[in-house]
Formats: sequence, structure tokens, C-alpha cells
Amino acid sequence: MKIDSTNIKYTDLSDCLHMKIKIIGKSNRKGSDKSVGEQENCSGFNINKHVFDGMSVNEYQMMIANRFLKEDPQFSLTKHLKYDIEKGFYELRD
Repeated sequence: MKIDSTNIKYTDLSDCLHMKIKIIGKSNRKGSDKSVGEQENCSGFNINKHVFDGMSVNEYQMMIANRFLKEDPQFSLTKHLKYDIEKGFYELRD
């Protein structure tokens, strides 16, 4: 099974925790030096610094939960991953 830009809209990522991220394109996200408290903000740019080819969706979500503050307005376990899949930067594969 493959989740990509053509079917991510209809996918519940909680059903895909075992799937692996395949990096297929370079993200165009811009960085910022904003922080929340003492930590970098939970932007897609900052998240993508820690994503690697073959990382599972579960590992991705755990990385976000452990690295970023839940109080951050941009904090989301799924929003940034869905965006990168929609834009064609990532795919999910079994």
C-alpha cells in the first residue's frame, strides 16, 4: 500500500502508524527563529530537520511529542506530515 498526494486527503494517519516515510522531494518550507519557551517552535521546517527516510509514522509522532511543546500553536502530530504528503515531498509505504 502507498499513501501519496492522490489519496492522503481520505487517509486517517492513526491507521498508518506502522507505515514508513519515503522522502521523494525536497520540501520548500522556510525556517524561522521563533521559539516557544526555550524550545524551537513546532513548524514544518523544524520538524523536517529530524525526519529520515524509513521513519515510521509512529516514530514521527513520538519525535514531535518529545521534541516540541504541546502549548505551541503549531503543535500537531499529523498536520505537518499530511501537508508534506499533499505537496509531494513524502509518501508513506508499507
